[in-house]
Order: sequence, then C-alpha cells, then structure tokens
Amino acid sequence: MKRILGNGNRAVKFTFLFSMIIAFLGVAGHVQAAPDQSGISLKASVGYQGYMKQNEWYPARFTLTNTTDEDLKGELVISFLMMNLQTSSDIVIPAELPKGTAIELTASIPGELLNQNNNRIRFFKDSFKSGKTVPIIGNDYISVRTANTNTIGVISRDPDTLNFMPSLNQRGYDIAVLPIEEKELPTDPVLWDSIDVLVINDMATASWDENKIIAIQDWVRQGGTLVLSGGAGYSKTAEAFTQIAPVEATGTTNLTSVSSLVSAGGAALKLDTPMSISSGKITDGKTVLAENGLPLAVTRPVGFGSVIYVAFDPSLAPMSTWSGSAVLWASLFQKTLTPIQPGSMNVSNEMYWNMNHLIDQFPSIKPPDFMFLLLMFVGYMIIVAPVLYLILAKADRREWSWWLIPSLSVVMGMVIFFFGAEDKRNISGHTIELIELTGRGEAVRSGATAVFMPTGGTVKAEFNEKVNIKTYQSSSQSSALTLDGKQQVVTETGGTSIIWRSVPYWSTRKAWLERRMMDSDPGQLTLAYKQLKNEIEVTAKNETTTDLTHVSLLINGQSLLFGDLKQGESGKTTIKNGIGSFSGYHSYGDIIFPYPSNRMKDDFYRQRQLVDNYVNRNNGGILPPSPVIIGFSIDHDESYKVNGKNIRFDNLKLWAQKLETSFIDGNRVIIPAGLVNPMIKENRMQRLENYGNGTYSMSDGELVFEYQLPQAEQVTYDKLDIIFNNGAPNSIATITAWNDKTGKWMEIKDAVAAPGEYLINNQTLRMKITAAGSIDMNLPLIAMEGEVH
Repeated sequence: MKRILGNGNRAVKFTFLFSMIIAFLGVAGHVQAAPDQSGISLKASVGYQGYMKQNEWYPARFTLTNTTDEDLKGELVISFLMMNLQTSSDIVIPAELPKGTAIELTASIPGELLNQNNNRIRFFKDSFKSGKTVPIIGNDYISVRTANTNTIGVISRDPDTLNFMPSLNQRGYDIAVLPIEEKELPTDPVLWDSIDVLVINDMATASWDENKIIAIQDWVRQGGTLVLSGGAGYSKTAEAFTQIAPVEATGTTNLTSVSSLVSAGGAALKLDTPMSISSGKITDGKTVLAENGLPLAVTRPVGFGSVIYVAFDPSLAPMSTWSGSAVLWASLFQKTLTPIQPGSMNVSNEMYWNMNHLIDQFPSIKPPDFMFLLLMFVGYMIIVAPVLYLILAKADRREWSWWLIPSLSVVMGMVIFFFGAEDKRNISGHTIELIELTGRGEAVRSGATAVFMPTGGTVKAEFNEKVNIKTYQSSSQSSALTLDGKQQVVTETGGTSIIWRSVPYWSTRKAWLERRMMDSDPGQLTLAYKQLKNEIEVTAKNETTTDLTHVSLLINGQSLLFGDLKQGESGKTTIKNGIGSFSGYHSYGDIIFPYPSNRMKDDFYRQRQLVDNYVNRNNGGILPPSPVIIGFSIDHDESYKVNGKNIRFDNLKLWAQKLETSFIDGNRVIIPAGLVNPMIKENRMQRLENYGNGTYSMSDGELVFEYQLPQAEQVTYDKLDIIFNNGAPNSIATITAWNDKTGKWMEIKDAVAAPGEYLINNQTLRMKITAAGSIDMNLPLIAMEGEVH
C-alpha cells in the first residue's frame, strides 16, 4: 500500500510540475506573440461611415505613427484583389514618417469591397523594391461595407439632418443618409463618387481647406448634386462656394404661407409661428419652388451636375418633423434619386469593361502582309528547288545541298521574321479617350490606354498629372491575392505612375483612366434649330479645339450625319417632328461606319465599337439613350512617358455633347416625342416587369410616372400631344393625367387642351396607369410646344 501511495505522490508531483511547465510555456508563448511596439501604428477610416458603393471610388484614410527609434522614409503599399477580374493590384504611396509623429495619408480605392481576406497593408523602408518591411501595429487590412443604391452625404451642424429620407424606401427608393465630418472631406473629386447628393447645411465653410472645396466643385462639374441650405445660416454655408452657388445671400425673412410646400410634399403643414428662411439674389439658375414670389429652392446647372439652393433649414422644426419633408426633398433630387426602375441594371463605370478588348487593337501594329509572305515563300521554293539544284549540278557539288538547304531555310526564316515583325520592334502606345462636352466650355475626359512591349521586363508609365487608374488583368496573373507587386499604381505629388513587372516580350499592359476635368477649355458644339413644316433643321458648328470627322446626331435609333467639320465649320441635318421612342441596345456604329464588303480592310473597327460601347453603356433596356452629337479626332500626341522615354502614340478620341431635351426656334420651344422620358414614381401593381425593349408587363394595380419638362420658368406650354406607342387605353388598362388645376385625375386623349392645367409648377406632367388584369404595354410618349416669355 505504501508503494502504491508513494507512486501516487510521485505521480501527483510530476503532474503538478508538468502543469507548471505548460503554464510557463503558455505565458512565454503569449509574450512572444504580443505585438512588437516598435513599428508603425496604423489606424484606418474607410469610405463614409464605413460604407462604399460597389464599383465607385472611395477614400481610405490612414493615420500612421512611427514608434521606432529612427525616422522612416519609404512606401505604404495597399495590395488588394480586384474581385471581378480575380487579379491583384497595388496602390503605392511614398511617405516620410518622423519618429513619434502621426502622419495622415489618403488612398483612392477603385470600388472594391474589401475585407481581411482580400487585401493587405504593408510599409516598406526605402521602397517596395528594397523588400525591407516595417511591422504594422493594428489591423493590416481594410474592411468596408456596401451602401444603398442612393446615398445622401450630410455635412451639418446637426448630424441627424435629413434622417427622414429613408422613409421613402417603403415607396420603392433605396436611400441611405451618411453624416460626414469636415475632417473626412477628400481632396480628390473622384472620391465623392460613392455619394449621389451632398447636403451642406448651416456650416461655416470659409475656413475649409481650398483643395477640399475645389474637389467638391469638380465633383459637381463631373455630375454630382450639391445642396446649400441652412435658413439663417445659409450665408456662412455658401461662403466657400460663391462661384457655383445659385443665390447670393442678402439676409433673412419670415415665411408665413406654405401652400407651395404643401403642394410639393403632399401633406398638410401648419405654422404655429413664422418660419425663418434665408433671402437672397439669384445669380444663376431657375426657381423650382417659390412662395408668393419668394424663392424657396433654386437649381443651377454646373458642368454635368447641379447646385441646389434651399432657403430653409431641414434640421429645424417644422421641416424636420413634417410628414411631407421626405417627398419634398425627393422632388428636389428627382434627377439624382429615383425609385428603383423595374428591370433596370445597377451599372457603373461600364466603359471600363467595354474598353478591355478595344484597347488591344493597336493601329500601328499590323499583321504581316499576306502577299509579301506568299512571295517570300514562293521565292524560297524556287531558290531551294530548281535554282539551287541547277547551280550545284553545274558545279558538280550536289552533296552541298545537305547543308545549303537547311542554311537557306534558317536565313529565309530570319528574313521573314524580321520584316513580318517590323511593327513589333519598338515600344508603342495606344489610347482611346472619351471627351464629354458640357456645351458650356467644360469637358470631362476618361478612357483606356495600353503599352506594347517588344522586349518585356519592367514597364513604368509616368503621367505628369494626378490620374485615378485601374489596371486590367494580364493572362499571367494569379486569381488569388498576391503580394508580388506585378501591378502597382504609384501616387506622387503632381503625378501618377504605373509599374508592371515581369512583363513577357511581345505583350501589352493596359489601364483605365478615370473621369477627370480637362484643364483647358475644350470648346463646344454650338447648336441652332429651325422648325420646318414636318421636321426640325439642326445646325451644328464645330467650336471645339480640333477638327472632327463623322460628326453625327444620334437620337432614338437614328444616326443623322453632319459630316466632317473642321474648326469653325458648320453642318446641317433634319429631325422628323414625329420621331418616336426607342429602347433597347442599338448599334449606331453600324449606321455611321458600315462594315466593308468583299473582305476589305476594316479601317473603322475601333470607331464603330467605341460608339456602340458609349451609347449603350447604361442601357438596361428601360429608357432610350439620351440624344447626343458625336465626332472623332485622331492624333499622336504624347500621353505619358514609358521607362523615361517618349514613345509613339496612336490616340483616338470620341467627342460627345448631349442635346437639351427641347429645341428653341426664335420664341418657340419644341419638344419632339421621345426626348423626355418618363420616370416611375410609385408602383402599386401586383406585378411589374420590363422586357428590355421599353415594354412593361403589368397586372392589377396602379403605376404613377412623371415627365420632367425643361425651360419651366421661361415657357408657357400651349400644345401637348400624348402618343400611345403600343400602350393605348383599353378595357384592361386606363391612362389618366393629374390635372393640377382641379386636383383630380382626368382621362386623356391624344391631344390635351389647355396643357398648362396639367403641369405641376409648369414643369412636371404626372400620369397613371390603372390595370385590372394582365397586360403588356409601353408608357406613353409626349410632344410639347410653347412660347418663350
């Protein structure tokens, strides 16, 4: 028994000792695994409130603190996997980090949904090429969430401003309101792309960083919507934006009547006390909401976007608690925020995809001439067979054929290769650009570029301007996240570079150049209209900075040619008054550039594809593309340097300028059928689907849709025609229009008497389809005319 107990005591002691050793090792292991405090402390803030929109650029803000015992100079590298392409790319930002000092850096992320599995952040001492990494303290990855379809950014004294807008999501919208702090404002306009509408309310802007103000202004010019409001605080809100603000503040006044607000919001509003609002002088823009002649909302077009002045503060009662506020603001944002259209596609930056194949078509790299190769082959056969045989037979050296024929084969192969690959012996560049004109002396440019490398190796493209770049996939790249740095976009002060490593010989590398404002005035296409008996004559004058070829008007499935227009020249074409609507994909390129017959060389392949890609880029079959005038130019101007050298470029540019949705001839305004497209506002049907060609399949219920008319302030409309294009009223579906004078829905016929009675604020025509069963039909078209005041 003692032996057993003794053995038991030894077992207990051994177990206790073993447990102590394990505990010690565990503690030691924990200490070793603790993060080394000597490195770079990293904190990240991504997107807006941590949200981004798929395929839209967004900011990643980094705060880096050097906790080592020396100053550091190197490169911050963000490696991420582009999910759709399944290829990796790097963003490289050179940085200097004094020890103990917090430095802030911002990276432009190209619309990728990032998490801890598909990206990595590293800091390299000296450079990425050195391979010397400095440990990161904190999360070494970016994590971001996707936002709703429609995003409203709010910079306001009250962060809850406009928090009532998501209530519209019950009516078919998909809205998120994101409060933004001044410190989050980016200095790059493309980083606002995740925001559809930016509201600045009752905030002092005069002290903001100038680069941040310029970024907001350029974002508006590229298509953004900016709201300046604040009631009594409007003057301080608009102070930094006097160049683009619609109204110059002069003071404040009290609003006692709110009938216009009630009409726009569709809900009763009672004022217990007068509401304080701002007053001012309209410098540029049109009034879209007024009360007894006092402007409450004024919109001003700026580039491709707009700036909206609002006289009241939406964060204060009664507007913050009024049940009609969301509908009122939705009417102000109707060109930007719309309900989800049935059958529509949520697409963005689709030209990036469309350019992928097109940019490979280098005009300067041609296939070997077939006749040349044929003649070389025939010549070789003649030399090797009869000529060589006769010479050797005469010299009695026929045995030499054993080494002469192989030698001649090698020499001939080298000759054929040398001349056949003549176009592939030099580095060459190819750029295809879109120049989108506003018609007011401004333009936005974007496009794709490619470099052909005959020898391979490392390729560095250097731009002398700040460009946001997305690289294209190369066939040799892995589909998983890699950290080898084979594709890197380096952002430096005053310029951007792309570095491609391990490039095979005779291969291309491609990149997409994101939308940005043109630095110089590109000019415009000046348009004039004249109404004839059954058509409208359109005159286009080329007042751009270059000669244009194949200038054409693309409108509802028709391509109307002006011809080649040199600078200062004009051309004419005509539009039929009864032009109809067109939906679905359409190849305008085939009309402008017919395919060659008899297998002739196709000299206009790039132009044809470029037109079709551009016109149909947003087309989900719901609405026809906007009418546009296009033209082409070709040049060989240097776009950037490759490996520090100037190279030859082939540059193709598509110039495009959208038409207004109304034509003015003297004192008459003409809106042909099909130019103003309906937008669905309320869907209370059991089923609503779109076939992709403009035809809707619907059943049982109501569908409300609206047409927004231009020139509302300056025009009195006296003619309105409703055209039922495969959608005439019948026993299953009735079509009515809202009569704003009587406040009732009225049945309508083809021609409407007294059209002014049907227009809400002389700008909106509201219609409704009521279905009592299943039916396929198109929404009606409208054609209008009026007198200019």
